[in-house]
Amino acid sequence: MSSVPEPLATPSAFDIDSISAALASADARDAVLRVVERIASEQMGVIVFSASICHVEAMEVERVYSSRPSVYPVGARTNKRQTSWGRQVLQERRVFVGEGPLEMAAAFDDQEGMAKAGVRSIINVPIVVQEQCLGVLNFGRAVERVSPVHITVARFLGIAASAVFAMKQSAKGP
Repeated sequence: MSSVPEPLATPSAFDIDSISAALASADARDAVLRVVERIASEQMGVIVFSASICHVEAMEVERVYSSRPSVYPVGARTNKRQTSWGRQVLQERRVFVGEGPLEMAAAFDDQEGMAKAGVRSIINVPIVVQEQCLGVLNFGRAVERVSPVHITVARFLGIAASAVFAMKQSAKGP
């Protein structure tokens, strides 16, 4: 069984500097998501990371970033209508934690593919700005149990990523 280091209680100065530099870059969304992926891998033992934008009215998510594009391709859209995951994450804007195959199978129709990719637990963090769910960060891990500290790190990374989701939203105009 793989061991995941216990994450730091607070982000390091290096992580904060990395996020700040990524936000200032010309391609801020991908730059920030690469930094989020690195921190999640180092701090949480994440083996598969992806980010999606939300189409809440359609109850769909559309992948805009993937650490494993051959398995989880960018551009893929998934319908979450009439699912408990869609209600919890997209409508109620609450973090979802799935530990082990039973919890993950209850929430995802592609749990077999997730298992083949080595994912044994997942944390899904909605990106919420001004009461709107703009996106979701997906942290797939190789261990079944998720500690409260890992959830805290995932939520912090969601806050860090929220700026780039808001930038994309405001670029669309009113």
